Amino acid sequence: MTTIRDVARVAGVSPATVSRVVNGLIGYSAETQRRVEDAIAQLGYEPDTLARGLRTKQTAVIGVLAPVVSDALASEIMSGVEAAARVRGYSVMLGRTGPGSTFAPGYLRTLRTYRAAGVILISAAITPEMRRALGSGIPLVSVAIRDGQRFPSLAIDDEVAAYDGTRHLIALGHRRIGLLAGDPDSVLVNTARKRGYLRAMSEAALAPVIAHGNSLYDSAPPALADLLARDAGLTAVFALSDEMGPAVVNELQRRGRRVPDDVSVLGFDNTRTSQHVHPALSTIAQPLERMGELAVERLLTDGLPSTGPVPRILPHRLIERGSTAPIRPARPNPPRNKEQS
Repeated sequence: MTTIRDVARVAGVSPATVSRVVNGLIGYSAETQRRVEDAIAQLGYEPDTLARGLRTKQTAVIGVLAPVVSDALASEIMSGVEAAARVRGYSVMLGRTGPGSTFAPGYLRTLRTYRAAGVILISAAITPEMRRALGSGIPLVSVAIRDGQRFPSLAIDDEVAAYDGTRHLIALGHRRIGLLAGDPDSVLVNTARKRGYLRAMSEAALAPVIAHGNSLYDSAPPALADLLARDAGLTAVFALSDEMGPAVVNELQRRGRRVPDDVSVLGFDNTRTSQHVHPALSTIAQPLERMGELAVERLLTDGLPSTGPVPRILPHRLIERGSTAPIRPARPNPPRNKEQS
């Protein structure tokens, strides 16, 4: 079995230098790094992260748990996590936990056994059960969801963001604005966004119209049908995810309604999917990649405590694209010809 001493001998450096290169630390030249990496490739050396974890009580691994809320949202947060982890010499282990974080405690127990350096939870609240499964010695932070009274988190202010989005549609002249909300059981995100919408509608003395999907693409067409059954004359729809937003655009067009001429559509998140529809989706942008980067920084640099509320509110912004426009006069019904009379 190849050891770190074998790599050091072939590379002509000390075992300590090999260790620094393997762990992405500083203190060596580019030439030294090249020699060590060549020796590792030549000998087929694989660092024993578990053995190192037993010595240091920590492995160079960050766990990320991503409930199935939005593949696009989780993917963009993961891009930030992986970039920040790589710079610091850490690897990332991803676990998909299913709706409601069903499998999260099991993953957390595995990461505890593996002596992970920290765990990032995407779009899910940190529960007491999760905290017990992970133990008190490993930092845990939640991203894209917040509850400042209970757990450390990095997120935007969802209520203010939804308020701003609704106010934007009102400023465009829309008065019949439907909300396509997410899972009604999602108290920390969906309920906060609904509060923002309802506050803006109330201030403008407008009647709210709300239907629920589950934030995913396939849930949007039936939810839109429900919304239109409540008010067939809606001139704007605010979809609270960028997976539902494109589905709304496509379904409206299938029904013969032009976007944005007949109905404006606003999304939420600014994932890449928001631009993969025609017209491109106007949306409320979350700094998703930056959230991932900051989560790694807080776990590894700031010494984030494993318990106690340490929320950080990040800025959101409105991105206007082709799916929203000022309200336009309704199209007149086409004249009936004599044969139709």
